Amino acid sequence: MTFTEADREYRRAIEAYGSEMNSAVDAARKVTEVRLQDLDLTFAVLLRLKSFFEAQKEIKRILDKVYAAPAADFFVETVCFFLKMAFEKLDKSIHISSEKKILKKRGAIRPDITIWRGEKLIAAIECKTQLGWNRKGWKEDFERRERILKKSHQGAKLFLLVMTGSNWAGFEEDPRVGKQFFLLLDKIWPVDYSVSEESNKLIVNPIESIVELLIDCNV
Repeated sequence: MTFTEADREYRRAIEAYGSEMNSAVDAARKVTEVRLQDLDLTFAVLLRLKSFFEAQKEIKRILDKVYAAPAADFFVETVCFFLKMAFEKLDKSIHISSEKKILKKRGAIRPDITIWRGEKLIAAIECKTQLGWNRKGWKEDFERRERILKKSHQGAKLFLLVMTGSNWAGFEEDPRVGKQFFLLLDKIWPVDYSVSEESNKLIVNPIESIVELLIDCNV
């Protein structure tokens, strides 16, 4: 047996990621009702993230690897997925995109997630796994992007969703918390999360609170 032959099943598993997402879409479309008070969207996001981090932990062990693969893209994809599925039930006129230019011109910003109604941009969400890497500059960066957004799309809202409060001081007493700034988990990473009364106390701003604001943006 060659290495090429030995690796065949692993390659198939990698290729299956796309088809499995199609299956996940089909399964999610069977959900009959989006109950925002139940936090089911938040649980789904956190458990998918937990699976990602569990997989990365095993890869690190096998390869004696120091750092896991960056989770930023997976976080955006996960939030985008469940927002898409939720709005298929809540309002089919709303379209969710990821990394789409807000203007059809060179150099236009591409927010992580954009929420559209036809050609009208309603809101955008920037997703960060944590802000320890930019603990002194994140607010200035957010406000700069907000000015750019509002200049071209009057009335559009910009939100910031951070996965964990671990490794940085948090939003502290900023009045925009829960209105524009959202922290998913307090001082733990999703790999340490489980759907339990104790873990659920560490959910600071659930995904459902963003969905409710997005619905209001559409009024």
